[in-house]
Amino acid sequence: MSWNSKTWSWVKKYFSVNPKSTDGMPVVGKFRTPAVGSRPEKYTYPKSAASNISNNYYFQRDTRRNFPRTAIYTQKDLALLLEGAPVKPALSAEQATEQAVTTTAKAKPLAELLSSKKFYSLEKAAPAPRFGVQPQWKVSEDFVPPKDGSYFPMKVITC
Repeated sequence: MSWNSKTWSWVKKYFSVNPKSTDGMPVVGKFRTPAVGSRPEKYTYPKSAASNISNNYYFQRDTRRNFPRTAIYTQKDLALLLEGAPVKPALSAEQATEQAVTTTAKAKPLAELLSSKKFYSLEKAAPAPRFGVQPQWKVSEDFVPPKDGSYFPMKVITC
């Protein structure tokens, strides 16, 4: 039984510290207005697919935890980047014992190689890692920019 009922109202009036306080139960004889199902507004569906919650998981949208992935380069990859002859296949154990090392070519110092040639330019970009899923960027189709003439420089790009 609630303290708001007529049976306990006289007890509450004389013995409570704050007789006007309530326990949250509605007073008998009064109902919620407006009634629960009587609102005139209709449900409006989201304006874009980005605000739809189905198949729109948080881990896909969370850019704060989209950490860069570590790249692993092998010695073969590094040898392709430096100036020199292409990498030759290694000798088998039998061929290695038969062939003796005759002469070795004198290599240029690394500082001289790096200063003599420009490795990257606008036409020849730096190599990218060739493992994992490569992202293909495209402008998001489910984002609707405002058309009220306001300055809105952002572009939504999905992977």
